[in-house]
This record gives sequence, C-alpha cells and structure tokens, in this order.
Amino acid sequence: KNWNNTMGKCQTRLANIAQLDEDDDNALTMKSTMETSSMGEEGAPASAAPTEPNSLSIFHEDILLAILSYVADVPYEMADIPATRAPTDTHSTLTHTLPLVSKQFHRLARNHDLYWRQALLRLLHDEPKLWEEGMKRVIFNAKCDKLRDEITQRNRNRARRGKRTKYAELNQPQSEPQSQQPPSDDSKVSTSQSSEQSNNKPSKTNTAPTQSKQEELLQEACTTIESHPPRLHTATSSGKYQCMYQSIVLGHLRYQAPVFCMSSAIKLGSPYGLHFFEPRYRVMIAEVMATYPVGARRGERIHPVVPGLFPPEQQRGRTVMDGDIKANLLDLLEKNESTLATCHYPTFIHAHQSLRRNTPAAIVQVLQCDIQPDGSADVFLRPLAYIWLEEIWERPGTGGLVEARGIRMGQEASLGYERWCSMRGFGR
Repeated sequence: KNWNNTMGKCQTRLANIAQLDEDDDNALTMKSTMETSSMGEEGAPASAAPTEPNSLSIFHEDILLAILSYVADVPYEMADIPATRAPTDTHSTLTHTLPLVSKQFHRLARNHDLYWRQALLRLLHDEPKLWEEGMKRVIFNAKCDKLRDEITQRNRNRARRGKRTKYAELNQPQSEPQSQQPPSDDSKVSTSQSSEQSNNKPSKTNTAPTQSKQEELLQEACTTIESHPPRLHTATSSGKYQCMYQSIVLGHLRYQAPVFCMSSAIKLGSPYGLHFFEPRYRVMIAEVMATYPVGARRGERIHPVVPGLFPPEQQRGRTVMDGDIKANLLDLLEKNESTLATCHYPTFIHAHQSLRRNTPAAIVQVLQCDIQPDGSADVFLRPLAYIWLEEIWERPGTGGLVEARGIRMGQEASLGYERWCSMRGFGR
C-alpha cells in the first residue's frame, strides 16, 4: 500500500514537469514568431518606435545664434545685474551659463563672435558715455602704438647707417641736371583722351546700408585693432569683437591706482584741495607725478602726457621726430582732446567712504600739484568718475599705502549714488 502511494505521487510530479516544459516551448515559439514578424525583408525593424526629435535640431545654426543672442549677456552689463549680486560680479550668461548647458551651446558660445558684437551694441546703447569713451580710448591707444612703432623703426634705420655710408653719400659725384623738354603733341593728345574717358565714366552710387552711430564707432574700432592689435590680449584672431570687449574692460572700465583714504563729500566735476603730509601719501603723490615734467611738480600748469609721443622726446637739443609723423600726431591729438583731458592726466583713487570691497570710491584728477622739499604736497583735485572697489591690498615697504582695483560706474549708477549721498547729508 505504501509503495502504491509513493508511485502515484511520482507520476503526478512527472506530469506537472511535462506540462511546464510544454508551456515554456510554446512561449519561446510565440516570442520567436513575433520577432520574425517585426523584421523586414533585409533584417531591419519593420515598424520601429518613433523617436522624438530634439527641439533645437530643427533650427539652423544661424537662427539658433540669433535666438541665443537675446539671452547671452556679458560681464558688467549693469542693467541686467540683479540687486542681490555684487556690482563687481563677473558672472554672466555667455561665460558661465550657456557653455554648461550642452556641448552644442558650448561650441556656439566659444566659436562665434556674434554674441560679443551684440553685447557691445547693447552696452553702447545702454551706457553710451562709459563705453563710447572706452572705445575711443582703445582707438586712440592703438593709433599711438602705431606711431611709436614707426618712430622706433625709423630711428633704428638711422642708427644702422655707418660713417662709411654717410661718407660715400657725401662724396658721391653729382650727375648733371637734365634739361626739361616740353611735352610732345602725342603726349598731349593721350592726356586729353584719358581725361575725357575719366570724365565720361559713370559715378558709382553708394548702395551700402546706413549704419547707426554705435555701429560706425564699433566698426572703426575693430578696423583699428585689426591693423594694429593691442598688446597682451587673450582673444583669438577671429574674435575681433571679443578682443575689443577685453581691451575696453582692461584699459578703461577697470582702474587700478594707489588709494587716499579720508571721509569727505565728493561730487563729480567739483574741484577741491588737499594737503598731503603722511609718509604713505608722500610716496603716493611722488609716484603719481613721476612721469610728468619738473614744472608740473612745482605748482605749474599740468599738461597731458602721452608716453613716447607728447611732449616729443629730445636728444642733444633736437626733437627726434620726422615732419610727417609730427603732423599725424598733432592731428590725432586735436581729434581726441576729450580722451586726453580724461585719461592722460595724473590720477589716483580717493576712498571717501569705508575702505571695503563693493563700496564706492572716486577717481580724482590732479589739476595742480606743489611738492615741497620735505615731500609734503598741496594738490588741487577734480573727481572724474565713481568706481566700485573690487580688490584692496596693502603695498609692502610704503608705510601702509593701500592700492586698489575697481570697476567704473555707469552714468545712471553715478547719478543715483550722488542722490543717495545728498539725501544722506540731510539725515534721510
């Protein structure tokens, strides 16, 4: 009886195992049939699942560049800086956000110069006084560098000529002057025909599209730096607008100088006088006035100085400058009187508020200076512009003299700061 029960259980288990194997075979057959039906004649999927296209891939690259140019702001766009950010913050969408979105955005932000052109036009429109002045300063400096290089090259060519060459030129036999013959009739006829042909040529009309004042100034600046690029710029050769932006920021927008710290009320354009007697400020005024003539340090009128060009350098009592270069220099100085008046006089920083980062200070211009034999000085100053202090450090070996670097304020920010100072004076 026990044996019969054991054999019955074994038969039942074998039947269940056979049923499971049959079910597995049916499942495998059905799966292979579905895969075969989903394959085409060449083995490719007959009906693949539709993939959703990338939303940016439907745009042409030029259209994508134009779209992103509306959100690609650059550092120091004062109108777009929120109140929660410091005015000296250099973060921007073009340099810190778009390159991190995707590889495509990174390539567009790094390889295309359109964003910098649109940003410069926006800055010229929003802050015309600040950025136009900086662009004109870049143009003036590039032209001055070109004149300096030309003067250096001519002086070098003069120095290469030895005494033997000069002696040979002096002792060279002079050729007899040739008698001038009157022009023949054939030459007269050919000259008259050429003049008639030139008069009969139709004049070409200027069909170029009209440009705004900002675009013309930007084009002139880019043409100038292409012919004579600024020194120590980090932009690529193809990024002329990026190079222009960097030149304006490094040469005009950012300012570095020693600091005179004293609380006082300052207004742009209103001159005031000071007396320097502390040792650190004696060092400061001596450094500021070091490149100017001795008369400027003795109370005489201070004239602008362009290093290497104006006033002209003299050797052995004569000016080492050719007539054509001198004429070009005088013409350049006459056309850039405003740049000379604001950028080529002695200046330093007057911290009239607390000496901390992101606090306002003033760039002051020395109008008159009288340095005494003991180093103390009486100066007459005029505030030129306000800046936001970016970095502050103490110079070693100067008795505690502080030097700082800052970013110039725009016109609206300067007016707002002066209104705040005037309200603060009344206790509001």
